[in-house]
Order: sequence, then structure tokens, then C-alpha cells
Amino acid sequence: MIRRLHFADPQWLPSARLKFARPAIVSLLALFASVTGLNAEPLGTAREFAIALPPRVAGFPLKVDDLLRSNVVFGKRAFLQQTENGSTAGQWRTARQAKRTNLAVPEKTDVEAGVVWIDTTRRRRGGWHGFVPAGGGFPSGAGPSFRIIWNKEGIGVRYPDELTPNRVDLQGSVGLSLRGYYLGLFEGGWQRIGGTPVHMNFHVGYQHNANESFYGLGKESALEDRAGFSETMRTGGVVLLWQSPSWFYVGGGIGYRDTKLGEGNNAYRSLRDVNLGQLPGDVEQAEHIAYDGFAQVDWRNKGYHYRGGLYAIRWSDWRDRKLGAFNFKKLDIEVQQYLPFLMNKRVIAFRARAILTDTEPGQEVPFYLMPTLGGTRDLRGFNHDRFRDRNMILLNVEYRTEIWAAMDLALFVDTGKVFREHSDINLMDLSTDYGIGLRLKSTLATFLRADFAFGDEGFHTAIRAGSSFDSPSLFGRLLQVMQ
Repeated sequence: MIRRLHFADPQWLPSARLKFARPAIVSLLALFASVTGLNAEPLGTAREFAIALPPRVAGFPLKVDDLLRSNVVFGKRAFLQQTENGSTAGQWRTARQAKRTNLAVPEKTDVEAGVVWIDTTRRRRGGWHGFVPAGGGFPSGAGPSFRIIWNKEGIGVRYPDELTPNRVDLQGSVGLSLRGYYLGLFEGGWQRIGGTPVHMNFHVGYQHNANESFYGLGKESALEDRAGFSETMRTGGVVLLWQSPSWFYVGGGIGYRDTKLGEGNNAYRSLRDVNLGQLPGDVEQAEHIAYDGFAQVDWRNKGYHYRGGLYAIRWSDWRDRKLGAFNFKKLDIEVQQYLPFLMNKRVIAFRARAILTDTEPGQEVPFYLMPTLGGTRDLRGFNHDRFRDRNMILLNVEYRTEIWAAMDLALFVDTGKVFREHSDINLMDLSTDYGIGLRLKSTLATFLRADFAFGDEGFHTAIRAGSSFDSPSLFGRLLQVMQ
């Protein structure tokens, strides 16, 4: 039988392995005993030999030179482990027993206690008596905001779950921001109709955005041309969708949106003073009926996203029933991918998105429904809605690393552009920013983040609720109140 004795030193010899037959091991142990005064003998058929060491060194790394008192160099250090009763193993057993008898629950810091409370409240179905606090829900120009959500899942069912047939859910929310934005929203759903994977959702909502910005159309718009306006929306919609398996969605629906523009309450000039009558939709606003179809694959992990991906496509046809001048079609494509490594504590996150619009001759896209770039959800180094035109492309990359159980550090790069003609869809003349951020998270979601971004137009800071890659749901509501 071959026995192995290991000597290793990370500085001098990364790994050295010597093989001895049984007589050689016995002779070597005898040499240890004669030179150092240690008691050593083989344990019969055991796979290891126990060497009784003095208590002051038992269980700790020993120098081979100290054992042999010679210049024999098989490596600078060796670790010898005892197994006899009353030796190192016994000392470890005593220590473990002492630890068991003195166990205590670790005390949480105030921040940790707050994270646990938020996590626990959000985990409970319906929160506290059906009410759940939340942030966000407004455009990134709204500033600090707060929402209260009331939620009731499975009306008439004592223990509803995702597989409950004919489950009826209701949800209502109200929100307010410090910059004068406010909203009210009521939603409902009829889930797993007749026990099939067919779902129907509806919503009605009202939202007022007090301080929206317009800098002009196209990438060449200038900061000094900024104008302000307010936007008020009434919306409603019904969506029918198929979800099977759980990560695949396909469906469509119909919706209504009525938009009114007014004076903004900021210090910038009025939109009425800029190209009056030349900007699509600045004088009279459309009342739209929209028809929608979509497909989505979403295999991201639930809660705080760190693995999987999202691949979605949505097509919609907007019909102006009031003026007949703003009929257009819209295609929205989005891809997200999360690549975790090192025990899921490090994540590289990618997002790519493109929004393309098309009109018939004599028709226009209202400027307030055109795709925009800039703000905390896309180009974080630029002002909210800094760029606006009929089409846009966007690319985001983030490297996230966990620095604490409830906090991630993120390094990011954002790039994208807006353009009028489809022939300009390329990766040339992009607007780019980069920066660093912090994410305060629970196991369910990122509920607060701070981003510090550098772009061509200076340094920008943002503190917001939710993930930086949050996008409007493709199937929850046809026309999103919360753009």
C-alpha cells in the first residue's frame, strides 16, 4: 500500500508530493521521535498517522526544520494533524461545544433592520392590510417620489397562488413627487381563465407630469434651447395574453390614450414660444386608439436580477380618432442579458433596445410620443429627455459586485442616439456616458440606487427607486401611464 506525505510552501514550493512505502513512513516517524522527542507510531490500518504534538503547537503550522533540526528542505512548512483522544481533535471538540453553549443571535444594524423590514413587508401577500409603500413610477425628471399601492390577490380565495384557476386580482395606487407630478391608477386581472394559461388584464389611469423638457428634435439639439411644458394623460386598456411555459408570453390588446399639454412650472421658456405650429402635436393633441401585439421570453431570476435574460418585441398601431393627423406604427425591441460569476456575487449586465416608428404620407408622430433618451433609465450622464426624435437605439453595460449583503457597487457605460430616418440605424455618432453607482437591495428587488455619471454635458447624479434596467411591462398595460 502506498502512503502519501505532503509538504508545501506557497512561497518556495507551491506543491510537493512524496510517495513512501509503509516501511519508509515508519522509519521517518521514528526519526521524528528520536530527534524531537515527539511520540509517533502508526495507527495500524488507518490512512493517516497521528503525531502527538505539544499543546502549544498542536493544530498549527510547524516548520519542518524545527521537527528535523536539519537542512532537509522538502518545503518550508508542513501541517501535522493529530487524531488521538485528548489531542487536537479533542481540543476542537471542546471548543465547538463551548461555542454551542454560548450561541446568540447577531444584532442587526439600523440599515440591516430596515432592509429586513422592507423584504418581509413585500414578501407578505398584500403587504400591511393590502398596502405596500413603493417609490418610482414617474419619469426620471420627477425627482423624489412616493407611491402607496393597495393590492388584493385572489378575491374570494383563501390561499391563492400562481396556479389558482380563474383568480381575480385587483390593485390600486396613488403617487406624488416633490416636483408636482402625481398619478392615480387602478388595475385588475383575470388569471388562468378556465384553468388554461390565458390571462386578461385591464387598467385605467390618470397622470400629470408637471415639468417635462423639450430641447428640439434630433441629436444636434442644444441645451440652451430647453423649453418646459406639462403633460396630462388619461389612459385605459385591455390585454389578453398566453403564458406557457412560465417564461414565455404572447398576446395583444386594445387601448385608449388622451393627452393634454400645458405650461410647465419651471424657470425655462414655454413650449408655446418655440416653433409654434411647426412641431407635431404642439398646438392640438391627439386622442389615440392603439392596437397592440407582443411576444416575450423572460427567464431572469425572480426579484433582484443577476442571471438569465429578457427578449421582447412589441408592435403597436396608433390611430388618431380626433384629428386624423397623427396615425403611426411603432416597433419596440429589447434584449437584456445577465452573466453571473464568482458564486453570483459578480454580474455583467447588458441591455440593448431599439424603438422605430413609421407613418403613412401626410401623417406625423406627435413629439410627446416620440422615443427619448436621457435620464436615470437610459443615458444617465444627460438630462431627462435630452434627445428626442422618431427613432432611437440604446446600449447599456454594467459590472456589479457585491460589497455588502444589502448593497452592490456598479460600474456602467451607456451609449445611444436618436434619429429620424431608418437608414441612420447604426453605431455611429453615439452619445456616451460612464459612471459608478450603488444599489441598495433585498432578495426581492433593488429598491434604491444612486448613480454618478459623466457625459459630454457634465456630471449628473441621480437617486431613484428600482433597477436601472427597468422597462415598461409589455403585457401589464397596453398604454403605459408610467413611461
